[in-house]
Amino acid sequence: MKKMLLLSTLLISLPTYALNTNDVSNTVTKNTLTQNTATAITQLEIAKEWNLTEPEWNQYLKYMQGASGRYYQKLSPPEVLGIQAETNEELTHFAEVAAKLEHDKLERELRFNLAFHQAASKLYSEEPLIKPFDYAPFTPIPKN
Repeated sequence: MKKMLLLSTLLISLPTYALNTNDVSNTVTKNTLTQNTATAITQLEIAKEWNLTEPEWNQYLKYMQGASGRYYQKLSPPEVLGIQAETNEELTHFAEVAAKLEHDKLERELRFNLAFHQAASKLYSEEPLIKPFDYAPFTPIPKN
């Protein structure tokens, strides 16, 4: 009990040793404002990353709190919104958003894949792409 009290006292008073009182209160205020701003910006940034408006993003969040959250956990937000679309215009809109996002993602992945293979060829040009593999330890048939 005494050790806990001593440890608590040290932890509470620790910042006072490192900084003067004005620095501590300013730091706390700045951190609080930064954290609140970052949280507010994050939701809007996430919506923009998916090429969705803020109302569309909020609708997606609403869907994911219900059955869609259980059925469509691995789908992207535009895909979920497209599945839940009530009009052909919404369906077309979300299908186009999802198609563009997938196209852009695949383009980046293929570009990286090409760069990866070029780097591997440069770094390991003297080695075969696939080295010979000895299957003997894994075969069930004994070798005579």
